[in-house]
Amino acid sequence: MTLTLATAYLLDHYADEELKAKFLPHVCSTGEVELYEGATFLTERQGGSDVGANILEARFDGTNYRLYGEKYFASNAGMCGVAMVLARMPDAPKGSKGLTLFAVPWRKEDGSLNHLRIRRLKDKLGVRAVPSGEVEFDGSIAYVVGDPTKGIYYMLEALNLSRICNGIASVGIMRRAFLESKYYVSNREAFGQRLTNYPMIQDSLAKMAAKLHVEVATMFDLIQLYDVVTRGQGTERDIIMNRLNIAIMKKETAEQSIHFAHEAIELHGGNGYIEDFVTPRLLRDAQVLTVWEGTANILALEVIRLFKKYNAHHLFIDEMNQRLNKVRDSKLKQIVVEKLGQLEGDLESFVSLDEATQTFEGKGIAQQLAWMYESVVAVEWANRYGGKYEKLAEIYLEDTWKLRKLGDPMKTVLYFDDVV
Repeated sequence: MTLTLATAYLLDHYADEELKAKFLPHVCSTGEVELYEGATFLTERQGGSDVGANILEARFDGTNYRLYGEKYFASNAGMCGVAMVLARMPDAPKGSKGLTLFAVPWRKEDGSLNHLRIRRLKDKLGVRAVPSGEVEFDGSIAYVVGDPTKGIYYMLEALNLSRICNGIASVGIMRRAFLESKYYVSNREAFGQRLTNYPMIQDSLAKMAAKLHVEVATMFDLIQLYDVVTRGQGTERDIIMNRLNIAIMKKETAEQSIHFAHEAIELHGGNGYIEDFVTPRLLRDAQVLTVWEGTANILALEVIRLFKKYNAHHLFIDEMNQRLNKVRDSKLKQIVVEKLGQLEGDLESFVSLDEATQTFEGKGIAQQLAWMYESVVAVEWANRYGGKYEKLAEIYLEDTWKLRKLGDPMKTVLYFDDVV
């Protein structure tokens, strides 16, 4: 789904009319023509996340461009009808700016393979439904997409879309883990009581419910801005905030999907570790979400870039303040206002650090930004809808910012029936 969506986006936004007519009806097909699943092939053996080190060659034979070389981690290899591939033309500059985007059909018009082969499929830990392989190109016919000098910029736009999809996959796993856990502990007894009668179990489920609610709401808040930007209606500020939001939320949701899968296994006990249950697969599938579309380190570097180039830290604080000003005064709002003030001071300190220290601290800062964004969304929902959502926000803020002191009221227990 993600790969086909990204392929459709790139063709729709940047291909010429002839190329659109050739591939877009197939990529977007709902049955009227043969469906071509999509793919985006970036990674090469020597480069990994350093896409600028890519060396896949694009040579012009007088009629067509042809690709020579390999892609090392090609998702949807063999299943796709057309792949979006970054390659380097002769005499192109070194680094990422020398890469051109090509549309490469898997098969030629006569049905034969397009001078390519899969060396092997990766034996992955999880997500086995999506084949990932090492693909060799030996004169594969390829079509230039858009401006040949802007391939990396096009692919980075598709990457942002894929990161949103990654975030949605993450919250999907979170929800499945939560629901499996809730069902299991609601129907199992131990030591003479149903598991949901124990405060420990209630605490775990209520915290999961709160984080899940806030994370889903924040992802769809992010998507609203993304829609504005991709329709070409966003300001420069919107474009910068869109990139920042995607980076911090891709990181946070992916890490939480692993945490939720882990929690689900623990709540199931020994059964959670058995392949008869879904929980082992959830954990395997969640683990790749921190890697695909940019690791935490890569996302932290994106945050640092946005700070340095666009003063995105000022835009973020300003945006959060503006949104909080629209929320009526409450104890929850005051918590977030106080934490935002602390974060503003930390960000000013962070941008004054040397480059090495910034990269060292970058992941922690990205996490703080994600927590603040989610906190603002949480109090907005509490303000707008009250009731259950006020209690979810209260649990979220207490757990996220470690506000509870030993012996304080057990809010996750007190609110359990309402939020779970």
